[in-house]
Amino acid sequence: MKLRLNHLILIMLLAPMSLMAQSTIKGSIADALTGETLIGATVVESLSTNGVAADLEGNFVLEDVTLPTTIEISYTGYKTQEILVENEEFLAIKLELSSETLDEVLVVGYGKQEKRVSTGAISKISAKELEGIVSSDVGAALESQVTGLLINESSGQPGSSKVILIRGVSTNGDNSPLFIVDGLTVGNIDNINPGDVESVDVLKDAASCAIYGARAANGVVIITTKKGKNKVGGEITYEGNIVNSRPWKIPEMMSSEEYVMITREKFENSGQTSALEALGFPNVGDPLENNTRWMDQIFAPANVVNHRLSANIKNAFISLDYWNQNGVIGGDKSNYKRYSARFNSKKEINKYITIGENVYLNRVDNQNIGVNNAFGSVLVDAFAYDPLTGIYNEERDYGFEQSQWVQKEYINPLSRLFLSNGSGIGDQLQGGVFLEIMPMDGLKLHFGGGIETGSYNFRGFTPDYAFHDAFINVNNDVFVGYGQFQSTQLENYLNYNKTFKDVHNLDFVLGNTYLESTNVFGGGSTSDIPDAVKFDPNWQIINAGQDSTDLAYGGFSVPYRLISYFSRVQYDYDKKYLMTATVRRDGSSNFGLNNRWGIFPSFSLGWVISKEAFFNYDPISYLKVRGSWGVNGSDRIAPLSYAATIENVFTYAFGQDQSLNTGAALATPPNPNVKWEESDQIDIGVELELYDGKWTVDADVYRKTTKDLLMNEVIPGYIGATNNPVSNLGEIRNQGVELGISNRLRKNDFSLTTTLNYTRFTNEVTNVAGDLGYIDGWSWPVRNTPITRMTEGFPVGHFVGYQTGGIFQTQEEVFGHINADGELLQPEAVPGDLIFLDTNGDGIINTDDIGHIGSPWPDHIIGLTFSVKYKNFDASAVLSAQIGHDIFRSYERSDVTYTNYQTFWLDRWTPENPSDEYFRLSSIDRNNNQRPSDFYLEDGTFYRLRNLQFGYNVPTDFLEKFKMKELRLYFTSNNLITITDYQGFDPDIGTNNWILDTGIDKGAYPSNKSIGGGVKVTF
Repeated sequence: MKLRLNHLILIMLLAPMSLMAQSTIKGSIADALTGETLIGATVVESLSTNGVAADLEGNFVLEDVTLPTTIEISYTGYKTQEILVENEEFLAIKLELSSETLDEVLVVGYGKQEKRVSTGAISKISAKELEGIVSSDVGAALESQVTGLLINESSGQPGSSKVILIRGVSTNGDNSPLFIVDGLTVGNIDNINPGDVESVDVLKDAASCAIYGARAANGVVIITTKKGKNKVGGEITYEGNIVNSRPWKIPEMMSSEEYVMITREKFENSGQTSALEALGFPNVGDPLENNTRWMDQIFAPANVVNHRLSANIKNAFISLDYWNQNGVIGGDKSNYKRYSARFNSKKEINKYITIGENVYLNRVDNQNIGVNNAFGSVLVDAFAYDPLTGIYNEERDYGFEQSQWVQKEYINPLSRLFLSNGSGIGDQLQGGVFLEIMPMDGLKLHFGGGIETGSYNFRGFTPDYAFHDAFINVNNDVFVGYGQFQSTQLENYLNYNKTFKDVHNLDFVLGNTYLESTNVFGGGSTSDIPDAVKFDPNWQIINAGQDSTDLAYGGFSVPYRLISYFSRVQYDYDKKYLMTATVRRDGSSNFGLNNRWGIFPSFSLGWVISKEAFFNYDPISYLKVRGSWGVNGSDRIAPLSYAATIENVFTYAFGQDQSLNTGAALATPPNPNVKWEESDQIDIGVELELYDGKWTVDADVYRKTTKDLLMNEVIPGYIGATNNPVSNLGEIRNQGVELGISNRLRKNDFSLTTTLNYTRFTNEVTNVAGDLGYIDGWSWPVRNTPITRMTEGFPVGHFVGYQTGGIFQTQEEVFGHINADGELLQPEAVPGDLIFLDTNGDGIINTDDIGHIGSPWPDHIIGLTFSVKYKNFDASAVLSAQIGHDIFRSYERSDVTYTNYQTFWLDRWTPENPSDEYFRLSSIDRNNNQRPSDFYLEDGTFYRLRNLQFGYNVPTDFLEKFKMKELRLYFTSNNLITITDYQGFDPDIGTNNWILDTGIDKGAYPSNKSIGGGVKVTF
């Protein structure tokens, strides 16, 4: 009897376990509005590979589940639904249509908000839209996918930053947006692993940016990284890809025969052929030993390899990433490696308390070569170097042949690569912790703190060399450097969110933030490393050099501190009448006591017209108009710019012999009244949805005025100071239009999403410091003449130079180009020379005729994206266009007599070929054809297929056999097709850390065309 009782107890204990292992969930899936069955809708047990699709009647049977469990039901075009299932009751599931745009949740700074009730101009990119784009940084993945953004290359070299501008050019200083990652301000997003990103929210108008007040004048980019899903179980994902990169275009240079012909012609046009004879320069038709294609020599295909491993484990997200990219120039001497790890977690202690942390570590190992420099880089060497010169010569330094024709600072491009021996390592930590307390329903107290710290060190070695008489280094030199940056941030705020009587929705935020940053740097150099060991890395250290040659430097920054108080009220009545008001007060250590604090308010309203009873127009399912006004600020100047500086670099003559002695004196006068730069912006927007979400339209018009620009004021020499103080001078006005149109087409297993993004902005300098009415920008060293300016009435950084009127075809035309007194305007000109215009009409052509000739800013920015899916196949494409901007071609060194030329110069003017495009070439430029002019300005318009992908998702019923949840195979490519008339390397030219340096091609490292594939698998 006792034995039977024990058996019964054992059966009772095991029975629930048996039932749990064999539970089955049954149900049906239909459209919530029409009741139509949704054939093929998927039902998946959360965080598992156990899934099933609905049959022809919309029914499903999900077997082998363990109750209780959560299931996810999804269908293209409908909102994904999660249901907690505790028993085997039949489930009648109704899915609602998804208005994908309006249902988006926007990150608005210290909170979130549904797009349908937002009153700001905010664009959002999700992780899905970033997926499959092989890029080392997030900025590149945003190209063409957000209205209001202009993204260009600073360089195509691996590891180079993107130039990101939001709504044009706001200032002549730093125009980069404010970057926020998981609530913390960071210096840049260059090293953020794109695979960690959950979403990117771009805040464009003053109303949405005002809560960040200080430094938000250029817009805000908020990156939210992935978090744990807080569910039982977990999943692990691996993604790997490899792509092959090569330049999308290589400029075609003249061959040896063409080079000899063109050089002979240049000297003949100047009557100097005897000089060629004396030097033994080849004649046309002579047999030539070499025909070196230097562009082919410096370029080689290069690979990009990326491995990502991530895990969602209950309430945590963990990732590891490895990125390795070689350059198409220099190979591993132009290399970027990144190793990164992320740990994000969030834990609900109880219903009142939640804690969490976000930690990101990365190490960058970077080697690079000099780029975008017309006076000493591999690219400009390859442009200028003659094809008569061979590549190698064992009798020359380090085995490289050097040209006897092209000299100055030019050398064999491969020997330039040989001298490139610089490398650097950077370590970065970004991390934050937070505590959230909910003492009552709707009220949340957030206490958070974070840190961003980074350190770097670099080293370089240059051996002794004597490549030619003008390019010699007599020592073996070593240089090293280091630096460390640290930023600490505290974020504390309360958020009250409550709905009253079902129609009054209130969201209130009140808080303060504190930011402090410092950096230190140092380094040194030495010479005379022993020849026998100079190429041994173990000897390329400062201790190996001669003590007498040791040099050192170092310094630290004045700590930067910012303290802020902010509040925001968001209110809507029945999601129909919308209002947001924000105010922020910032105090910055960059300003003196007179103007340390700035107040930045904003106000915005919205009206959802489609919710009104009188609105009854079926095609329009949603219509909202909104308007905003606000002020944002900028404090981006050097610390202590308000104070006087004294430097110990002045020399004075004393005594009877008047010997020079070094002393100290005022270098920069103080300006205690310098204050915040402010941007005032008005925005009007319309959001429209047609045919239940099949079409969406998002349009904005805005005007943005930046006043009190932080600029250096030119002071008279009698003050006795050598530096100009920072003052509030100048004003810039931006205005523009943004339009986004999306269409979603769905039918059975087929879906197609198309999005058009259009951006147009214009900027005008309405006031500038100084009596001249302009400030000079970058100067062309060949002629020591500025080619960009900031001028009242023109765009920031517009191009300036002489205007041309074609090419003289006959001597009669030369004689006919006269002033009012009948004098020749170009007395040194002959047929084939450029015609320069007397633009100011003073009867003489000189520097007073230099004026506006073009703008680096595009008239139209267009992005077009396609995403198509059919059953388990998918494809996507991102196309972009920048139309109407100019590029100044400055890599051509006309001061180098024996330079080579691109083949388009074969169409130059000759008596037999009276060209109207290219002037005659001569070894002595008496007409000064090569002065900066619109001749060197080209239309930079381009159309580019940014990204193209094809993917295949292996069916789930097959994956179940291997315990997989997802397996995706894909092909991907970047910059596969580019259409442009620009004759340089690449029309996608941004700026080199100075806005007045935009659009100048000094021999820019080009963007690359890449083709490859990858795999993504989830367990």
